[in-house]
Amino acid sequence: MRGKKSEQIILQKMIRYCNEIELILEKHHFNREEFDNDTEFQFACGMCIIQIGELVTKLSETFIKMHHGIPWRQIKGMRNIYAHDYDIIDNDMVWESITEEIPELKEKLLVIFHTGEPQ
Repeated sequence: MRGKKSEQIILQKMIRYCNEIELILEKHHFNREEFDNDTEFQFACGMCIIQIGELVTKLSETFIKMHHGIPWRQIKGMRNIYAHDYDIIDNDMVWESITEEIPELKEKLLVIFHTGEPQ
């Protein structure tokens, strides 16, 4: 059975991958053109997205239901696209995810991690 401590560890790991995406973006100066032309940049962000989605699968259903303000199903779906259907990835969708959605996710995860409040 998963407990609060286990879920805190999972949240910590998810936050770490959000931070990694942020660091990768900073390294590349948030340059969209560079993202479109640099597969290493794309793959690095993609691996973090895969890891975040994989970690979601380790959270309990109770936890997920309690924090229904986070799009858990979409996060897992993005992971599945990266892991299984890489050839259909849309750079526009990924760019929006890494520059807008991941920072929002990180903020929500930090609130849950520090307060336990539902999001």
